Amino acid sequence: LSRRKMMKKIFLVLVGSNAALAFLPAAPMGLHAKSSVQMARAGRAPLGLRMQQATAVDRDQDNGVGQASMRKDAESLMQPCPLTKWGNTKMDVLSAQKQVQDMELPAYPLEVPKPESIADFDAQETYFRENKEQILSDLSKHGAVVVRGFDLCKTPEGFERMWKALGMEACLDPLHSVAGRPVVSGKSAVYEAVNKPSRSKFYVGMHNEMVGKRTVRRAAFVCFKAAEVGGEFIITDGMRMLKDMKSDVLTRLYQKNIRFSSAELPMSFMDKTGPLQPLLEPILKSVLGVVVDMKVDFEVEMFWNRVNGERVIQAHAPPQPPVIEHPDTGLPTWFCNIHSHSAMLRDERDGVLPETTGASKLNKSDVFFGDGTIISREDLKHVDEVTKKNQVLVAMKEGDVVLVDNYRTMHGRNIFEGTRKHAVTWFK
Repeated sequence: LSRRKMMKKIFLVLVGSNAALAFLPAAPMGLHAKSSVQMARAGRAPLGLRMQQATAVDRDQDNGVGQASMRKDAESLMQPCPLTKWGNTKMDVLSAQKQVQDMELPAYPLEVPKPESIADFDAQETYFRENKEQILSDLSKHGAVVVRGFDLCKTPEGFERMWKALGMEACLDPLHSVAGRPVVSGKSAVYEAVNKPSRSKFYVGMHNEMVGKRTVRRAAFVCFKAAEVGGEFIITDGMRMLKDMKSDVLTRLYQKNIRFSSAELPMSFMDKTGPLQPLLEPILKSVLGVVVDMKVDFEVEMFWNRVNGERVIQAHAPPQPPVIEHPDTGLPTWFCNIHSHSAMLRDERDGVLPETTGASKLNKSDVFFGDGTIISREDLKHVDEVTKKNQVLVAMKEGDVVLVDNYRTMHGRNIFEGTRKHAVTWFK
């Protein structure tokens, strides 16, 4: 243990005290946009409204203030996020695609409005308890269910009553070990859903909530306050993604697998170490590996690289397939975060990112083939096009909830103005 402490001190001196907290999958964002539709298919959130570019001031919780006690509350109530169920990783992916293409997929998402006859909170909770089998069956069938108009869900405590009535068991955030997401209420198992002011002008790319070896089974996203402009929740059906992929691109991605770089540390000072550089780089890589292993409970590997001519060290997740068989239904579905993690796609959406705070400063993701080679621009653009074709923007009002099957449904977020208070609870 003393050796580890010594190595950690060396690391902190070299690259700064926040760097060790940065190794977590990013939520890349970007795109100037507007949307006033209640729910619409979106190629990308429509252009037209230039959001104000005043410097945003992040809140205390974005910098960890007051989070320690709430994180302890969450840890006392919930088990860690479950392990990912990859299933058959040697499937005939084109046969799997044809299986989906031959299916008549159900409506996506399914809307469930509150019956007019239900008024008080107890009656609303009873409704969810009495209809839980149907709602969860619909979630499995459709991949996403939008629940609207229930006043019960306007507070973290009422929201907790709702999902408990459905019989779902909450789990810790996949990024809980690195405090990657602020806690809204540890006692009610509620996390924030990307409301950070410094990230308000950036579009959150479509992704399944996973960190390689850990994946939530389901999620419930709730609106406590809608943004004044924009901020729509976005979902994409993985089965429709798989259905629309070009066969050659799909084959290439599946056969070579996908690897994500989830964070990078600037190491330009290494180029000034002269003849010592070849000796220092493996030492620093080893120190980083030890520190990261002590901090995170998901797998990463450290790699040296150059970005825009500058030396960096990146944390890569292990290779993974972009298509899986759903662990419950057995049906094939796209299950891959290329759209959110690709640096090229993100840069085209966002341009230059403004300054942010906390560990987000070092959250710079990218995507490669499983062997570390570059995915072509043409293949990335195709993934982007199919994703945009199948996106659904969901304009949520206070108390609205979107239930998602995380193995099938990807999610993201439109840019916004004003104050946005959306939250999420993850389930085993």
